[in-house]
Amino acid sequence: MKQTVAAYIAKTLEQAGVKRIWGVTGDSLNGLSDSLNRMGTIDWMPTRHEEVAAFAAGAEAQLTGELAVCAGSCGPGNLHLINGLFDCHRNHVPVLAIAAHIPSSEIGSGYFQETHPQELFRECSHYCELVSTPEQIPQVLAVAMRKAVINRGVSVVVLPGDVALKAAPESASSHWYHAPLPTVTPAEEELRKLAQL
Repeated sequence: MKQTVAAYIAKTLEQAGVKRIWGVTGDSLNGLSDSLNRMGTIDWMPTRHEEVAAFAAGAEAQLTGELAVCAGSCGPGNLHLINGLFDCHRNHVPVLAIAAHIPSSEIGSGYFQETHPQELFRECSHYCELVSTPEQIPQVLAVAMRKAVINRGVSVVVLPGDVALKAAPESASSHWYHAPLPTVTPAEEELRKLAQL
């Protein structure tokens, strides 16, 4: 059986050291929640409201300094993430939000619970991208995770439920290379002057 896009996401997050995903599951997140259940290495932390999931991920990231993850299903689930993600972004904590979306064939049709996540999350994230095809997921996920960690803020991956269930590219590696945080070092001359004070 081929690895699905959702399973690829779960394995990549596992490689990155993610221990839990905060959220409220729904039909559009079934692929991810099923993959997490099969793996058994990342805990799904159910919350009563997606806003709580985003705040919980922000608190985890603040306490650990590590990437934390939250998820919301399509439509209202995405909308409810926004307040918490604004808080995460303004507090400069590394959070990845997985925003499930309506079936890809219905985008732009006025489908039930259709929103425009890329526009909604633009102001509360360093990065927000829609995954339209399985071939995009390795690059989009890697960029999203790195931007959240290096820029110390929010990244959002918008994932239609049907794309999550498709086969991931066979060449996609879920290996995660931890991004080193930038270091600022003063010039040697400045250090010498400071040492003489």
